[in-house]
Amino acid sequence: MNEMNELKVFSIEEANRMIPVLSLLISELHRKRDSIVGVEVGVDALELVCDETKEAVPEGLEDLMSEHREAVREFDAVVDEIHSHGCYLKDIDLGLIDLYGIVDGRVVYLCWRLGEDRGRFWHEVGQGYAHRQSLHES
Repeated sequence: MNEMNELKVFSIEEANRMIPVLSLLISELHRKRDSIVGVEVGVDALELVCDETKEAVPEGLEDLMSEHREAVREFDAVVDEIHSHGCYLKDIDLGLIDLYGIVDGRVVYLCWRLGEDRGRFWHEVGQGYAHRQSLHES
């Protein structure tokens, strides 16, 4: 995976315009993650069969390993795309994204979570989700 290409500071309006894109990308990450897990279950099952039959390399293992590598590559590409927009993926399960923003003249993280229709929260850089504060309180 590549690191973020450049620092971007979002206005609240710009961050809100990113939400449809981020929603799609997080949903795609969930699908890719589920695909990876499914392939891993298949690999584990073949390895169990291999242990039972004492077969050196179970039939189909190479295909599953190739499928796994491709699924991981696709997953990483989606993460890279999120980062290319100047956003930080914080938690895949929650669909949690941080974006740099300005609140009360300070650089902070605007904090968005999948399912939220707009940005409503922020937290200090160096703090996390548990420290989210309402944008309307600032």
